[in-house]
Amino acid sequence: MHDRLNPPRRFGPAGGDSGPLPQYRRRLPLPFVPEETPTTTILFGNLTPKHDALIEAVFQGSGYRCRALPTPTRAAYATGVEYCNYGLCNPNYFTAGNLINYCRQLIREGLSAEEVSRDFVYFTIGGCGPCRFGMYESEYRQALEDAGFPGFRVLTFLANTAIREGSAHPGVKYTVNFGLGMFNALILGDLLFDISYRIRPFEAEPGATDAAIADVTQDLADFLRRRALYEPPPHRLPSRLQSFVKILWKIWFHLCGEEWREALERARERLAQVRMDWLRVKPVVKVTGEFYSALSEGEANYNLFRYLEREGAEVVVDPITNLILYWLYEARLNNRRRRGLRPGFWKKEALLGFSSWFWTWRYRAAARLLGGLAREPEDEERIGRLASRHYDLLARGGEGHLIAGRALESIEARNCHLFVNVKPFGCMPSTQADGVMALVADRHPELLFLPLDTLGEGEVNALNRVQMVLADARRRARGEFEECLRRTGRTLDEIRAFVSKHPEMQSPFYAFRRATPPAGTAAQFVLHAAERMKREKC
Repeated sequence: MHDRLNPPRRFGPAGGDSGPLPQYRRRLPLPFVPEETPTTTILFGNLTPKHDALIEAVFQGSGYRCRALPTPTRAAYATGVEYCNYGLCNPNYFTAGNLINYCRQLIREGLSAEEVSRDFVYFTIGGCGPCRFGMYESEYRQALEDAGFPGFRVLTFLANTAIREGSAHPGVKYTVNFGLGMFNALILGDLLFDISYRIRPFEAEPGATDAAIADVTQDLADFLRRRALYEPPPHRLPSRLQSFVKILWKIWFHLCGEEWREALERARERLAQVRMDWLRVKPVVKVTGEFYSALSEGEANYNLFRYLEREGAEVVVDPITNLILYWLYEARLNNRRRRGLRPGFWKKEALLGFSSWFWTWRYRAAARLLGGLAREPEDEERIGRLASRHYDLLARGGEGHLIAGRALESIEARNCHLFVNVKPFGCMPSTQADGVMALVADRHPELLFLPLDTLGEGEVNALNRVQMVLADARRRARGEFEECLRRTGRTLDEIRAFVSKHPEMQSPFYAFRRATPPAGTAAQFVLHAAERMKREKC
């Protein structure tokens, strides 16, 4: 071991002592300061196109120059592999390569490398624990420097200290309006992400869902951009009370106000124009796993969601809200573990509990205004109780116990035909989860489970594995549907004829879903339609 009194020594070619080695000091990036706001463009990315469009709108409405990076492609992966160290997981390669390729595109548009490094910054989230995610910041900087962009600023913040660390980057002001705008962007992005995968498999006209989602995303982005600098009317109140009332007024305006409701009602009306055929028999595939791989809608996960839909499946995705609720639950577990060791236990418990409740409340409120089609947020307490049979809930890293908990919840609720855990090849926390899932799958043979590693190559082999296991899921869905149809005593033609006479049953927001089983949407619709036919004596 070395210390300050006995530093490591440097030896010459002949073995002589040449003095102590200089201490390594990481070169910190220049901060992003307020004076640079008019001339500096903030880059970000790695979420879905819906989330990116809404977050970009909040930044722009708040007075920042901001651009969302394009969806990473395999060409970005190749660039990342060229400039990054070996042995990293593909989120690092895709992101670093995407950033380098975008900077090169700026040069092709007429900027110099010096202007790109000076006038652009990349904002991303940081991390800690066993996942290499915490090292990505330095990898991005080194790759950009090697690619010809020395000094390019990569600015990070930890997920659990975003507000507190805002002062480290004073060019971005974490105001009440800005925070509430981002809150709206994440929730609305989640809802559009989920709703698109609930509607598209059953659309009567191919492409209608994508067109409607694009229109709604653009309208909501314009809506968030217009209200980012809202200030309530003045009130004749004492200064302390006036500040508190202004905050409450802004919360109401951004999350509950009349304009907010009207924007969501417009979105619902546009989505309602998509006509549905709920009688298509499709296996329900729950896709979860490492955050980046399970959220990507591109080549970073082999376009997995679209591939499953082309193969006739209905995909169940995980919105960012579930991950945020997991982080809050994990913070509560750590707080409970330290109970009695430090003051402030009840204050922190109350704050974390309120945060979870508030996020869930507003998510459900927005979901209701958007037609009630989106799935409920996860019950993290339940997921934790289920996972605790096989997984230490305090084991840190990645998505922790979520994979095992979600799998056990799917088994208990019988709400999917196939459970897919998608993650980057070599992801350490996901390897832990797969080890636990081997035990879960062994004890629950009724679970059709597929662990899927992603790389920048090997797409054919990976999708072949998906296709083989999907054949079993199709058989399960078809058998479930035929059993439900047999129980009704009706033929499929009779039900189709009844639906054709009731246009409201072809709406994406027609309420017919019930507690599972059955898991399949078509099977649930058959049971509902038969009950309605019986009530109406048809």
